[in-house]
Amino acid sequence: MAKLELIAANDTLTHVALRGRLDISGVGDVELPLTAQTVARRKPTIIDLCDVDVLASIGIGMLVKIARSLHSHGVMVVVVAKGISRDNLERLKVNEIFPIVATSDEAVQVLIVD
Repeated sequence: MAKLELIAANDTLTHVALRGRLDISGVGDVELPLTAQTVARRKPTIIDLCDVDVLASIGIGMLVKIARSLHSHGVMVVVVAKGISRDNLERLKVNEIFPIVATSDEAVQVLIVD
């Protein structure tokens, strides 16, 4: 099971946090609300995965799809910490689609620069 928490939604950005497992079941729980909070708003976006325990390929696919949908409206930054291996994501080259950072503060800095 996965959950979505809206942290901020204003004129300049959207910031959400995902919790739980982003496997087939978890993606089913959050994909529609995540798309509504991010793609539909058309703002630069931070997606925090610090409390995600499992990030399966279907979860990575969901993130790539959202990043591509947001491409013309600004950048999407993904925050990963202890639970998810940044090295594995970089080996899959998803960092070529969206930046991967370790903290929300770093994510905000990336959004300011872009």
